[in-house]
Amino acid sequence: MAEDWVQLGRARALALLVALAVAGCAGNGEGLDENGRPIGETPPLPGGDVGFAKLQDEIFTPICTACHAGGAAPLGLRLEAGLSYAMLVNVASVEVPELLRVAPGNPDASYLVHKIEGRAAVGAQMPLGGPALSQSVIDDVRTWISTGALPSATQVVSSQPAILTASAPMDGEEVLAPIDRVLVVFSRDLDATLLNSASVALRRIDVNDAASAGEEIATDVRVPSSYPASAWIRSRAPLLPGDYELVLRASGAGGLADLSGTLIDGDGDGIAGGDVRVRFRVTEHRQ
Repeated sequence: MAEDWVQLGRARALALLVALAVAGCAGNGEGLDENGRPIGETPPLPGGDVGFAKLQDEIFTPICTACHAGGAAPLGLRLEAGLSYAMLVNVASVEVPELLRVAPGNPDASYLVHKIEGRAAVGAQMPLGGPALSQSVIDDVRTWISTGALPSATQVVSSQPAILTASAPMDGEEVLAPIDRVLVVFSRDLDATLLNSASVALRRIDVNDAASAGEEIATDVRVPSSYPASAWIRSRAPLLPGDYELVLRASGAGGLADLSGTLIDGDGDGIAGGDVRVRFRVTEHRQ
């Protein structure tokens, strides 16, 4: 008798599958791709619909940027759109340097997860002073990290040269000491081999003396493999209070270019070439 019920159950399941197939594609496969999805339907992202854009729109921008934005962002962690990804992925935590803020593929080793779950070795649970994130939101963060911590979208191929889309500090911005690095983000992936002393210069300047070339600061440059549209320019010592200018050269031999060899549009005139100039001021830490 038990075997009869099993056979009946199998028969009903098979009939149901056949009925669904007939209803979905009229029995001939028309309108479906090789995976059985309606043609034109966007396949789901790995881990469901959790992508970085969703985290930015639902967590970082409306919640985290209440503190983590601008030149006074705690520990230099800025989570504004355009900056947040490069600030998080494969970047060492300031509070616990042996941990990355986001370690792709490993949420349990990601300091961001430790902070939002309230189990970080240093400091309070984030968001500071507000209600904790719901478990479903935390699960979204974990899912995004588990599936590789990918950026929002692949860099779009365009005939236009790459332009600077964001920087931290921004041009004209005042930031609190201590600071020892500048982040730049471009619209296209960069040729990392061209980011060197010939194309990058960080100087302390006198804003009242336009003729002054300024004191050049020794720097190291890193282009993250996880986000090659960005670059970190790090001084070898913390920047003292004062005015600074970062110059990224895009003229002559060795000028900064994208992966196709096209020089960046540094001055924003729509034509390849022209230097990027970012000026900012470092001030004493305020209590």
